[in-house]
Amino acid sequence: MCGVYRIINLKSDMAYVDGTDDAEGICASQRFRLDLGMHPMHSLQEDYSRTGLELFTIEVVETCDADELASKVEDWKRRSKEEGLSLYR
Repeated sequence: MCGVYRIINLKSDMAYVDGTDDAEGICASQRFRLDLGMHPMHSLQEDYSRTGLELFTIEVVETCDADELASKVEDWKRRSKEEGLSLYR
Protein backbone atom coordinates (compact mmCIF):
# COMPACT_ATOMS: atom_id res chain seq x y z
CA MET A 1 0.00 0.00 0.00
CA CYS A 2 1.33 3.44 -0.96
CA GLY A 3 1.07 6.51 1.19
CA VAL A 4 2.31 9.91 2.22
CA TYR A 5 4.23 10.27 5.46
CA ARG A 6 5.29 13.30 7.41
CA ILE A 7 7.98 13.85 10.02
CA ILE A 8 7.42 16.96 12.12
CA ASN A 9 9.98 18.67 14.32
CA LEU A 10 7.77 19.95 17.14
CA LYS A 11 10.44 22.34 18.38
CA SER A 12 11.07 24.20 15.11
CA ASP A 13 7.74 23.59 13.31
CA MET A 14 9.54 22.06 10.35
CA ALA A 15 8.27 19.08 8.39
CA TYR A 16 9.58 16.48 5.98
CA VAL A 17 6.93 15.13 3.61
CA ASP A 18 7.49 12.23 1.23
CA GLY A 19 5.79 9.27 -0.36
CA THR A 20 6.36 5.55 -0.04
CA ASP A 21 5.22 2.28 -1.52
CA ASP A 22 5.33 0.75 1.99
CA ALA A 23 2.92 2.78 4.10
CA GLU A 24 2.77 0.04 6.73
CA GLY A 25 6.51 -0.02 7.43
CA ILE A 26 7.64 3.52 6.71
CA CYS A 27 7.42 4.94 10.24
CA ALA A 28 9.66 2.25 11.68
CA SER A 29 12.01 2.53 8.71
CA GLN A 30 12.35 6.30 9.04
CA ARG A 31 12.93 6.11 12.78
CA PHE A 32 15.57 3.42 12.24
CA ARG A 33 17.40 5.62 9.71
CA LEU A 34 17.20 8.64 12.02
CA ASP A 35 18.39 6.64 15.03
CA LEU A 36 21.39 5.42 13.03
CA GLY A 37 22.18 8.91 11.74
CA MET A 38 21.61 7.85 8.13
CA HIS A 39 18.61 9.88 6.96
CA PRO A 40 19.17 11.32 3.46
CA MET A 41 17.69 14.72 4.46
CA HIS A 42 20.77 16.03 6.25
CA SER A 43 19.14 19.04 7.91
CA LEU A 44 16.42 16.79 9.36
CA GLN A 45 19.07 14.35 10.54
CA GLU A 46 21.05 17.13 12.23
CA ASP A 47 17.97 18.35 14.10
CA TYR A 48 16.99 14.82 15.12
CA SER A 49 20.51 14.01 16.32
CA ARG A 50 20.59 17.23 18.33
CA THR A 51 17.14 16.97 19.96
CA GLY A 52 16.09 13.32 19.85
CA LEU A 53 12.86 11.45 19.16
CA GLU A 54 10.82 13.16 21.87
CA LEU A 55 10.45 16.33 19.79
CA PHE A 56 9.45 14.57 16.55
CA THR A 57 6.34 12.91 15.20
CA ILE A 58 6.45 10.39 12.36
CA GLU A 59 3.13 9.44 10.82
CA VAL A 60 1.43 8.22 7.68
CA VAL A 61 -0.98 11.03 6.84
CA GLU A 62 -2.74 9.42 3.86
CA THR A 63 -2.78 6.14 1.97
CA CYS A 64 -3.40 6.04 -1.76
CA ASP A 65 -2.88 4.14 -4.99
CA ALA A 66 0.53 4.30 -6.66
CA ASP A 67 -0.75 6.45 -9.52
CA GLU A 68 -1.92 9.11 -7.04
CA LEU A 69 1.20 9.18 -4.88
CA ALA A 70 3.11 12.08 -6.48
CA SER A 71 0.10 14.40 -6.43
CA LYS A 72 -0.77 13.42 -2.85
CA VAL A 73 2.79 14.23 -1.71
CA GLU A 74 2.50 17.68 -3.28
CA ASP A 75 -0.92 18.15 -1.65
CA TRP A 76 0.55 17.36 1.77
CA LYS A 77 3.50 19.68 1.25
CA ARG A 78 1.03 22.46 0.48
CA ARG A 79 -1.17 21.54 3.45
CA SER A 80 1.84 21.49 5.76
CA LYS A 81 2.78 25.01 4.68
CA GLU A 82 -0.83 26.12 5.21
CA GLU A 83 -0.60 24.69 8.75
CA GLY A 84 2.35 27.00 9.37
CA LEU A 85 5.10 24.41 8.98
CA SER A 86 8.29 25.05 7.03
CA LEU A 87 9.55 22.19 4.88
CA TYR A 88 12.95 20.59 5.22
CA ARG A 89 14.89 20.96 1.96
